Amino acid sequence: MAVKLGVIGGGTMGRAIVAGCLDAGVLRAGEVLVAEVDPDRWQEIAALGVRVTGDAAVTRAATQIMLAVKPQSFPGVAAALGTLAESKVVISIMAGLTSARIRAALGPRARVVRVMPNTPCRIRAGMAAIALGDGARRGDEALAVEIFNALGRTLMVNEADLHAVTAVSGSGPAYVFLLAEAMEQAALELGLSAEQAAILVRQTILGSGRLLVESGEPPEALRAAVTSPGGTTEAALALMQRRGLPSIVAEAISAAAQRAQQLDEG
Repeated sequence: MAVKLGVIGGGTMGRAIVAGCLDAGVLRAGEVLVAEVDPDRWQEIAALGVRVTGDAAVTRAATQIMLAVKPQSFPGVAAALGTLAESKVVISIMAGLTSARIRAALGPRARVVRVMPNTPCRIRAGMAAIALGDGARRGDEALAVEIFNALGRTLMVNEADLHAVTAVSGSGPAYVFLLAEAMEQAALELGLSAEQAAILVRQTILGSGRLLVESGEPPEALRAAVTSPGGTTEAALALMQRRGLPSIVAEAISAAAQRAQQLDEG
């Protein structure tokens, strides 16, 4: 069976992508080859039913290649792949690295499609922005769209917007997790048990997220609906506003976007 997708990188995200596209029927196990340098991960990857190798160069035979490694690992991967001998779609999920830089390393036959997914792809609730990059033409994104739609939602964007996407949705889950940590700690300090705090906070975040998505209402309207004049929510939000929470969030996302830019600059 011909290999349609060679995935370089069998870490958490790489495995989630492979598992998701197999479960959704986007690809069959025999059509996927995963290259992973850490042999400790091989058994977990092989359990998905796909072939695994320690040699990234083997993936050159695949119809399309996916770069699912850290940006810092790309120089070594590029050296292993070398200049591509035939025109081929290269899907990159590496944060920060532009398609121009990727194509410069892999040669003019690389047609680069960039994707910025986030970790909720692990439970098929992810968000992935997709952009046509250097050398890519319309239609080259088809497999990437199919794969990441199976893992959540996709959004086509211009490549120039991917630094902002990385800062908002790529890093975004960590912001929510930090909020959850802070809420659980506050609950403990108010006398609730760790189990009670975890249940209350996690269900509150889950329900709020679903309400935001499913109601279709803007967040400011939902916030106003739960904020009674002179009530408990108003007291909490007033303190957050005084302490500058909106500005902190804006500055934090800007810092993430700047770091994404720096990753490409090396």
